[in-house]
Amino acid sequence: MKPKQTPDVFRFIINPKAGRRNRANLAGEIEAVFASAPERADCQIILTEQPNHATQLAAGFASQFGERVLVFACGGDGTAREVAAGIAGTPATMSILPIGTANDFAKTMFSTTQLSRLMQLLPDPTIRCIDTIAIDDEICLNITSLGFDTKVQLKAVQLNQRVRILGNLAYPVAILLSLFGNRTYGIDYDVQAVRADGTTEPLRGSAEIILSAICNGRYYGGGFNPAPQAEVDDGRLAFCLVDSLPLRRIIPLLPKYKSGQHLGDPAIHMTDIVSGTIRSTNGLLLGNIDGEPFEREQITFRVMPRSLNFACY
Repeated sequence: MKPKQTPDVFRFIINPKAGRRNRANLAGEIEAVFASAPERADCQIILTEQPNHATQLAAGFASQFGERVLVFACGGDGTAREVAAGIAGTPATMSILPIGTANDFAKTMFSTTQLSRLMQLLPDPTIRCIDTIAIDDEICLNITSLGFDTKVQLKAVQLNQRVRILGNLAYPVAILLSLFGNRTYGIDYDVQAVRADGTTEPLRGSAEIILSAICNGRYYGGGFNPAPQAEVDDGRLAFCLVDSLPLRRIIPLLPKYKSGQHLGDPAIHMTDIVSGTIRSTNGLLLGNIDGEPFEREQITFRVMPRSLNFACY
């Protein structure tokens, strides 16, 4: 439910491990913006101390202030997911200050991801009610993916830990390294697909894939665009399957997948869905929820329409 009033309480939850930006400078810039605002708002900055701390903080602010509060996830997509888990289903609102490595959800939601420009807009948000995804008992804000791109994600994390200067280059380097070794994953899927008239029907099948993506947003992995048609408030998810392919087919497909020009390729299967279950046919599913990796025998998921108030700029 969209707040009945414009938020006048602002809370900034900063992940001190996200990206490469100086946290002291960021806090000072936030305070300067609100100090010069026409009506001085209640503004507070908090640093997270452990995993899931952002969820606890966000839920506490939502309980304390209700629709009056706007909670910013200051970090990457993982921090945004944690804050969303604390805010979804409440009258409170969340947004993002994109200081992480990839900031993929911000690319979908904002007119700019340039931090200096966003800073000046913070006191004057435009609030939308957007969808989220329930993945088993977890919240996904952006994209849950399975298979090769999770292998790439894990490799990119390793590269960033070893060579932090790589930044956004870590993902393309990780792709090249991950092309060696296993690239094929077997799945069974049972989903509720959306017909042209908006009703749903069962869609079941088995596939040997490179990857699968369940998309609320459009971008992941440092700007790859698996679902260029995805909308965050249409009550449906874009379900992308990419067939197992030889290396000679993968290499020319990668730039198309990056730019969102891949949908006409016969190896790409895209369906609008609202829910489903995916099971591995050869071991555990290798996947990630907004970049957070997991291994499971299966996942069950559903769209949660208009379950989150989100401040856009």
